[in-house]
Amino acid sequence: MMRKLTHFQKIKIAAASLVVFLLVLATNIMDNNHFDIVQQSLETVLDDRLVAKDYIYKISRQIHLKNKLLYTSDHEQMAKANQKANDSIQTLVAKYAATELTPKEAQYFESLENNLDKLLQVEKQLYGKSPSEQVAAIEKAETYFTRIGSNLDVLSEVQLAEGKRQIHYSNRAIENSNLIAKLEIGALIVIGLIIQIFIFFKPSE
Repeated sequence: MMRKLTHFQKIKIAAASLVVFLLVLATNIMDNNHFDIVQQSLETVLDDRLVAKDYIYKISRQIHLKNKLLYTSDHEQMAKANQKANDSIQTLVAKYAATELTPKEAQYFESLENNLDKLLQVEKQLYGKSPSEQVAAIEKAETYFTRIGSNLDVLSEVQLAEGKRQIHYSNRAIENSNLIAKLEIGALIVIGLIIQIFIFFKPSE
């Protein structure tokens, strides 16, 4: 038959129970924090990296099309197709600008926008000009196509690097959460044993 607990033992059991409650509460808060970190990292990878990489790919395709149009003999067809490509690029650039940019990414994105603007200015020199003037304009346009290609390559590399960094960050948060969960279980076992000792240990009289 279980002996009657003393007032002091009841206080110790209550204190131990409070410690258990606070421990569980604290670990739950930390677990939720780690979950938020993982969720935020995954959303960043999706919204600001994979989607941004898709924008870069589509811009690259439009740039390649524009480059081919330089050597189209039908100037009217060239102008229509080029305008359509420019509209598509403008839309994609605006969407890309709405993503979260790193400082390095913002720098190369600004360079991309500048080179695109300069390319548009050069393209205006292709219409209603003499053959020699058109050749000079095409050579100039090729320079900007090369620069734009370099900008897009760097921006694509940034997406890969940032995606890896965010995944690594998520993995660390998961590892920390697992470690805390193991410590929590160990602490609860120890506190449970202490409570049992408080209840069943009979002090010497």
